Formats: sequence, C-alpha cells, structure tokens
Amino acid sequence: MIVLGIESATITASCALVDDKKLIGEYSQSHKKTHSEKLMPLIERLLNDTEIKIEDVDIIAISKGPGSYTGLRIGAAIGKSLAHACKIPVVGVPTIDALAFNITMTNDYIVPILDARGGRIYSGIYKWQGRKFITVEDQFASDIDKLIERLKKLDKNIILSGDGAEVHKNILEEHLGDRVSFVLPYNNMPRAASTAQLGYILANEGKTQTAFDFAPEYLRKSQAERNLT
Repeated sequence: MIVLGIESATITASCALVDDKKLIGEYSQSHKKTHSEKLMPLIERLLNDTEIKIEDVDIIAISKGPGSYTGLRIGAAIGKSLAHACKIPVVGVPTIDALAFNITMTNDYIVPILDARGGRIYSGIYKWQGRKFITVEDQFASDIDKLIERLKKLDKNIILSGDGAEVHKNILEEHLGDRVSFVLPYNNMPRAASTAQLGYILANEGKTQTAFDFAPEYLRKSQAERNLT
C-alpha cells in the first residue's frame, strides 16, 4: 500500500510517500511562500523524483486540523482534488496526533502544543505501549493554564513539542519543573511522513472516506468568523 501524506496545518508545507515498509520520500518547506504557491509543486516534484504516478497511490492522508484555517483549506482542496480525480480513498489525520507521532519509542507521555495565539493552544496527550501508538486524550483546544493543570495529573514525565511549547516554555518549566523536557526544534513542526504513516495505520483499521466526505476540523472558528461575533 502506498500512502501520500499531505501536511499543511502550520507554516510548514510538507508531502511524503510511504509504503508498507519504508518512507519513500518526503519534501518539506517552511518559508515565505504561501501553501497555495508551494504545496502542489512539492507534491509534483515528489512524485516525479520517486517515479510514482498518482494513479499508483492507494491512500491520500490529509492533515485535517486543527491549525491554520487557510493552510488546512489549501491542503484539503489539493488532497480532495487528487483523490476525486483518481478515485483514491482519503484518510483524515488529526494534526496533533501526527505531531506527537514525530516522537517515537519513549516511556514518557508525549504532549504536542500548537500555538493558536491570543493565549489559546491546541494539544493532546499520547504515549507508546511497545510499538503501538496510543491516544490518551484526543486533541483539544484549551489555554495554557488549563493544560498545565491537566499535565500535573499525569503519572509520568512529559515530552513537549510544537511551537506552543516554545512560546510557553517558561511557564511550563515553572509549574512542571524537571518533569518536562522539550524536543529539538526540527521536531516542533508537523511532518507529512508522520501524517502518511498514521494514515496507513488508520486505513488498515478501515477508517477511510471519499474525497467528497472529507472536511477539515478547525476546533474553533476562523478569525473572520470570530470578528463577526
């Protein structure tokens, strides 16, 4: 099974191809260009360089949010268009799940934090049981103070990742002390390789849908919608 992963929830535009045994290829870009300018060319380059035709892809795994409203819409539009044109099933992968999946084979809890600005964050709680990735608490919207209270109740040390972990690093260390550690910067952004691998797992569990049925999950309204209220 070949899975094309599409990740566009943050400033990083990323695409990857995985199969049953390996990561075939991955391209990522975190730069000034918008996702509408860089994501499709990255996908085209990836397919060309790996000599894989889009018709050979079995599943398209799309980051479904939370994250940038515009970024998610662009990733969804590209993924849905490719899936519809080639009749490829789609898997929606929660952004926070994929961010947690960057960290492997640890006994600690994994808690990604995405900064949603205005004091808000997105997070979730995960762990590994042997080689199995476990969701302890599904991704959620919160603020940093409420998240800290949740984390105080955990019975193991915690690995923090994501741009929100960097933004709130001081207060996290102040309240949680040496129970928390922070990943290296390159693990702070979602990767299409993780999105694709989780898509592979979800597809094997039968959690696919049609391109028509897929829609991003924002967890909160867009800025324009919030301005109207």
